Amino acid sequence: MFFLLGVAYGCGVYFHAHASYSHSYARASPQTQERTMFLAKVLVGQTCAGNQSMKTPPQGYDTTNDGKHIYVVYHDAGAYADYLITYK
Repeated sequence: MFFLLGVAYGCGVYFHAHASYSHSYARASPQTQERTMFLAKVLVGQTCAGNQSMKTPPQGYDTTNDGKHIYVVYHDAGAYADYLITYK
């Protein structure tokens, strides 16, 4: 999982459940062609659909999402970078 750019589902840090989606956001090093991405543990809790205007999730919710595989975390304690993966 890795964070995504933009605020389509709220102003937080974005995570995707599938590494293949996040791969497109991991830029290759010009020298080695290696990419890096974090495998993170994300505490989703109570989640609801997000939108561009959200600065925080509504009362009673911990995260927002796209209804499928993207989750937005708003607090530092909501995600833990477990592994840094380097790959080609």
